Amino acid sequence: MFKKLILFFAATFFASMAFAGDIKCGADAANPDAECGPDMVCILVANPPVCKPPLPTGQPCKRDKVCASKTCERPAGAKPDDKGVCK
Repeated sequence: MFKKLILFFAATFFASMAFAGDIKCGADAANPDAECGPDMVCILVANPPVCKPPLPTGQPCKRDKVCASKTCERPAGAKPDDKGVCK
């Protein structure tokens, strides 16, 4: 029984470490990247939003800053919550 308990806690620990890079962000609408570390941006199109490195071409985006190219192209007349594509 004790071994099973230790294995359970070890598995839980390693699972949490695997997802440690996915820090939740976007609580502050004025600065959604505030919770993210250096060279990381808040990916608002993720559900829930998480900190990640800048996105490559073709990935969905909402802001220019999240794209490696610094260009998030959205259709003309798009609302602030509409997704665009990194160029």
